[in-house]
Amino acid sequence: MPPLPTHIFGMHDPGAESLFTSASKTGWVVVSVQVNPPDHDGDFSALASAGLVPIVRLNNGYGAAGTIPVSAQYDAFAQQCAAFVAASKHAHIWVIGNETNSPWERPGNSNGQGGEVITPARYAQCFARCRATIKRIAGHADDWVVPAAPAPWNNQTTYPGNTSGDWIKYFQDVLNQCVTLNAKPDAIALHTYTHGLDPSLVTINRPMDPPFQNRQFEFRAYRDFMAAIPASLKAVPVLITETQAQPWEDRNVGWIRAAFKEIDDWNAVASNQPIQALVLFRWQRFPSDPTGWSISNRPALIADFRAALQNNYRVRLPTQPPPPLDPVAQAAIAAAKKLTWMPINDQAALYKFAQANNLGYPQTDEFEFTYNNETYVGQVFNLGIVYVKKGDWANVKWTRK
Repeated sequence: MPPLPTHIFGMHDPGAESLFTSASKTGWVVVSVQVNPPDHDGDFSALASAGLVPIVRLNNGYGAAGTIPVSAQYDAFAQQCAAFVAASKHAHIWVIGNETNSPWERPGNSNGQGGEVITPARYAQCFARCRATIKRIAGHADDWVVPAAPAPWNNQTTYPGNTSGDWIKYFQDVLNQCVTLNAKPDAIALHTYTHGLDPSLVTINRPMDPPFQNRQFEFRAYRDFMAAIPASLKAVPVLITETQAQPWEDRNVGWIRAAFKEIDDWNAVASNQPIQALVLFRWQRFPSDPTGWSISNRPALIADFRAALQNNYRVRLPTQPPPPLDPVAQAAIAAAKKLTWMPINDQAALYKFAQANNLGYPQTDEFEFTYNNETYVGQVFNLGIVYVKKGDWANVKWTRK
């Protein structure tokens, strides 16, 4: 396992190191690099000396070049990634590409049009080759090689089995494909944002409009991703490598504090797969970036981050117990245990059918009924009743309520 920081605080791009050190906090820094040809010398010593752990995103390029190349060049890209890793210093976490379900990241695209679609099957092939090549480098066998975080709310990548372009389905399919290829991710990367600087958007449960009414539209989109992580990956680390109020404004309203508290509260629940990093997007402003992306030129946001750093939000790995709950949380758990909880089997045929047909969440447990002396199984969801003859799981049907 790579060396890890003590705290969950993170920043996209170097430059904010003094904010961490002045608060006596360790943390994470995401650095995006191009490997074809390299646009970074791979020396992350300055971050390491400040107690910060680099998460290095390896890109084939940007724009028309594609975050990963066309499929015919996957082997060459894997070698380019490995060459960069071999020459690097003080880095052991590597994310392969970025938001591969976004058309702006496809190789050969022109302003999001055209190019080779990066399906889960294609991406997993690329990831598997990069991971295997990196792991063969001396001193990097235990590195974390991490699949690209998908773009939340982007439904422009469709393929058989996901004709709606559901980004959560895409995410889950990528992970399953990687496992199938014996390229199990060492960690998982996510992105999540809010549509505005109101800190209440961090904790609100706001569903999207149909046909994605079962998806969160604000910061808690991260919970949709967490729920979709396959069972075989429930014990791996999770890194939120981008988060932002879109767009940033130079106002200290507590959005940054609320975001870090939300993740710390999530980690405090023992049954939750913990999240080790929340990385603010982004510190630097480049000429080609929209003006609403940078933090370094916004003193009010820096003050909000300084205030967040005063909290002791610590990294918890999946094998570690969570910190003690506050008394109110313990009282809530005690009250909840007196209620009858509805079990949800996300591997059941009825549940899978309802999700594939955008029927929302279950409102009842499964129940049995008979018709013409045949036993059927039914279940009520937000937008309809799903049913099937018991044992005939391939022929599920539904009706409106």
